[in-house]
Amino acid sequence: MHLRIGLLLALACGMAQAGVSQWKKDETLAIHKVEALGRDHACWQRVELRIDAGGTYTTPFDPDEIAIDAVIGTPAGKTMRVPAFLYQPFEWQMRSKGANDFEETLYTMGTPEWRVRFTPVLPGKYSVRIEARDHSGKVSSPPLVVNVRPGTGHGYVRVSKKDPRYFEFDDGTPYFAIGENLCWGPLADFYRWIPRLAKNGGNFARLWLGNGRLNVEGETRSGEYRLDNAWRVDQIIELSEEHGIYQKVSIEAIRNLAAEGVPKRTNDGFTPFSYAKANGGPCQSMKDFFELPEAKRLFRNRLRYIVARWGYSPNIMAWELWNEFNTVAVPKPKEDVIIPWSREMCRYLKSIDTTGRLTTNSLGSFDFWPDLWAAPEHEFSQMHGYYGWHRKNDGDEEPARAMTPLMIKWLDKLTAYKKPYLWAEFGIERQFPTEREYCDKDKEGVHMHAGMWTPVMHGAAGSGHMWWWDSYVDRKDLYFHMKAIANFVKGIPWTTAGFKQASIQVNRDKLNALGLHGNGLSILWLENKAHTWWNVVHDERIPAVEGESIQVEGFAAGKYVVEYWDSWKGVVTGKKQIESKANRLTTPVPKLERDIALKIVAVK
Repeated sequence: MHLRIGLLLALACGMAQAGVSQWKKDETLAIHKVEALGRDHACWQRVELRIDAGGTYTTPFDPDEIAIDAVIGTPAGKTMRVPAFLYQPFEWQMRSKGANDFEETLYTMGTPEWRVRFTPVLPGKYSVRIEARDHSGKVSSPPLVVNVRPGTGHGYVRVSKKDPRYFEFDDGTPYFAIGENLCWGPLADFYRWIPRLAKNGGNFARLWLGNGRLNVEGETRSGEYRLDNAWRVDQIIELSEEHGIYQKVSIEAIRNLAAEGVPKRTNDGFTPFSYAKANGGPCQSMKDFFELPEAKRLFRNRLRYIVARWGYSPNIMAWELWNEFNTVAVPKPKEDVIIPWSREMCRYLKSIDTTGRLTTNSLGSFDFWPDLWAAPEHEFSQMHGYYGWHRKNDGDEEPARAMTPLMIKWLDKLTAYKKPYLWAEFGIERQFPTEREYCDKDKEGVHMHAGMWTPVMHGAAGSGHMWWWDSYVDRKDLYFHMKAIANFVKGIPWTTAGFKQASIQVNRDKLNALGLHGNGLSILWLENKAHTWWNVVHDERIPAVEGESIQVEGFAAGKYVVEYWDSWKGVVTGKKQIESKANRLTTPVPKLERDIALKIVAVK
């Protein structure tokens, strides 16, 4: 799909000519009017205020020039400060240009205005006073009372206080992240992807704010923002709220920054960049991005805008500062430059986001920085890894031909930090022709299936999160893999089960076996070792495993019910009552052509 926006829209969105700001104002600092949008306000539902304010500034996106904040008194007697943001309404239209070809167009509606968003968590009266400041001084509005009735909601996603290896909501309900990356694309695709994901039990997605149609800053003049792209993000967040999807929002993705006078690269989609000197910014290199005080200030300004506009939403699960931090063009040792910057920016996010939302970062394929994951500002750790990059970089081809042992090798490294961990990107690398052919031949998603189940049974805080959401998952309609896992994990008390990795004795020549042993509940996953994506795409013979059994340690004397689950359909295929002997449970393995999941529950 192609985006075409006219000159009027470009100017309204801050895409001005170099050295010119379309936002410049020279007015007396004043707050003329404050009004709440809508009349019926409930707990855990967004409250939005419209503010008519004047001031003198070159750009409204720099709080050193103009800052507008809401000072909100809560029914609990506490006060919170929420920044305002500049908002531009749009109308969205799609026009068909032929078979599978559409044109997306946004039209400006009205004029830009200041808005405040927050989510009340308690019923009662909220007193909202607006404060505005520019170089001339400071003004404030009379308090506005917003009455909030009771409402329902789980709250925000946190690291569990009961078991810090997992997530939970404010109300204590466990949150287990099942989903995929949905990083960019036209709105029409999000209106298809998100409902399909939710319909199949998904509750998680990952969104990039540093790419293409969703890039708020980065492709504009330094310090200017794209309000059309911000409006698109609004629609995606609201759609996520409607369908129960929790977004991990990745804020930046640039890898290289063209120096002044150097031809700008566009093949990677990340340059030119607004902080470059050629765009009026301070930076000559990526090292400048992380070290120059002015570059840091500009980035903090963007964080402030992002928190002001979307920080209200419980459906933003976490802020991820950067996609694949290790890949940026910074001289080694990168960690000496990047990790201090990351910790600093995470702390800044915490200081302005009144919700206390999770913060983290990410690294590219099979890179591992212990100091990054040990830092308390990175509240959960993550791994990215693909067949293709692994084969080229690690040289260990055999495990890469079977997603399960490949993942276990790297997931083991994340367990040391006693915090939640996720396998946040995986797949068969489609950027290389041979690997793309392999991926397309895996029509049922064998590698996707194994890559989703392995983290679940290793002890991760969610399923594996597939990368090729558009060209593979959606195109081949592979959402059923999420449905199967969602069915299986429904009701599992992740934060109170006391899970530890199960000790399983099994015929390792024929079976991969992993799982979690807990208090009265154990979950296992058994995989026919020959049923790999590599064997499937190469039409290799895959014999079924028959006549095998497994022994699991740690079962006190008593009777247990074993549920056998079809891990491709997410349904129970049989049950068997078994008595433990000598602190061990032995159960037969049904004829296994692919894989199977087990739940073992103590009989009360």
